[in-house]
Amino acid sequence: MTLIQKLFTLFLLFILVSGSFAGPSAEKYKIGDVVSDFTIENFDGNSYSLSKSNAKATVIVFISTECPFVQPYTERLINLTNEFTPKGIVIWGINSNSTEPTDEVINHANEKKYNFPVLKDNNNVVADIFSAERTPEVFVIDNASMKLIYHGRIDDNKDASEVTSNDLQNALNEFLNGTEITNKENKAFGCSIKR
Repeated sequence: MTLIQKLFTLFLLFILVSGSFAGPSAEKYKIGDVVSDFTIENFDGNSYSLSKSNAKATVIVFISTECPFVQPYTERLINLTNEFTPKGIVIWGINSNSTEPTDEVINHANEKKYNFPVLKDNNNVVADIFSAERTPEVFVIDNASMKLIYHGRIDDNKDASEVTSNDLQNALNEFLNGTEITNKENKAFGCSIKR
């Protein structure tokens, strides 16, 4: 075997091995799947673990400091937090964009006066666990079973005055009422998560 053939073989092996570790899984969680636990040691000095959120359900909303589809949801996310926190549901905003540094995330959260924790997902670990693609994109986990019970959008229009379907709010109310969630999954719209 010549030197060039050996180098080519090594190159192919490197591509195969590195490809098996790269990026998020193409397999998304389906409704009813048990999700993997995660812990984020956050910039606010707190540790956030999905299995230790002490909530009936945890709402994960992937957000961005820049995406024009996220910014109009500020007031709606604050209102949802005010409505559901007393009922035992927690909302976490997770920023997984590699292009948005921690200082920017902190300043943005302060500027928007978010009343829910904003977590910085360094290296896209949580985004990869959920195969999240967009901001905003929502995942709701029933903490008792660690199962995914809702995935998709917050509602059907970034313009609050044109919303006709409050999908996340409806799903949380149905969950709390112990009834079947009518609309468990829909397509999220927004900006792509920058990995």
